[in-house]
Amino acid sequence: MSMKEMRDKVMEFLREHLEIDEFTLEDCNFMPGGVFVKDREGKSMLFFYDFKKDKVDYWFGDEK
Repeated sequence: MSMKEMRDKVMEFLREHLEIDEFTLEDCNFMPGGVFVKDREGKSMLFFYDFKKDKVDYWFGDEK
């Protein structure tokens, strides 16, 4: 799967699960298809395509 296809899957996931107009989206090029999603309070999550699990996954900003 290409990087573009992974990014498309992440964006599709975000559109299905979030009101993306309510968030700021930023590229995260060090993760496959990676997108930082930030809310108005500055809290963030990282969404990316996990090609081992063949699904979109995410990390909360405060996870280690």
